[in-house]
Amino acid sequence: MAIPFEGRLEVRLTAPFHVQIELEKWQNIQGVAGDTEVRGRVVRVFRTDGRLPVGDPVAFTLWACDPGDEPTGPAYIYFDDLMTASYVEAYLYGDPPKCKLGAYEFGVIPAPSDEPTLTARELEGLLARFANPRVVAQKVLSATNWWQFWRR
Repeated sequence: MAIPFEGRLEVRLTAPFHVQIELEKWQNIQGVAGDTEVRGRVVRVFRTDGRLPVGDPVAFTLWACDPGDEPTGPAYIYFDDLMTASYVEAYLYGDPPKCKLGAYEFGVIPAPSDEPTLTARELEGLLARFANPRVVAQKVLSATNWWQFWRR
């Protein structure tokens, strides 16, 4: 089930943690589609309630799969992209170090940055853009493009 822009925006505005994470290197990853624990160390903090500072370990679950095995509900990442990723940016909630991903809000990034790559302003712009029915009719996001938002 797709999460509407409004729900995603709410998570970006309220999630207790907005961080960039250096991922642990993968060893012996199973090539079977399913929940995979993504683990790493926080390298940038854009928002925290004090429980998740830079340097702390963190983990959350993503569905990992091959193209063609995409789930219809949870956030996912392709095995090849996960194996080659070094950093992700994510909005998280829960009790560190075990967290949960907020409303699919994550993206693979090439390196840590001083400014976030996933912002509320980005979604506010999309909401404004797609609030006009004529624009929606002209530009409908395909399922492939929409569900691969984490591939920047």
